[in-house]
Amino acid sequence: MDITPQEENMIKALREAALPPLYVLIRIRNEISNDTVNIEESRRDDVVQTLEKYIGPLWEDYHEGKTGSLA
Repeated sequence: MDITPQEENMIKALREAALPPLYVLIRIRNEISNDTVNIEESRRDDVVQTLEKYIGPLWEDYHEGKTGSLA
């Protein structure tokens, strides 16, 4: 999958902000999912599905960590 210059700049900006990786992935997923002007539907769906594959395990780990620290 090729990354456009706009996508690369967005990734760099989020890295520089030192945000948590899970937050960044969710934010990127939402931005791409809602961008009906700049991203073709087929590409948008591919990128969203790919990001969701990465978000799912991180989300589970996050919730397990939260419940594990309360016990």
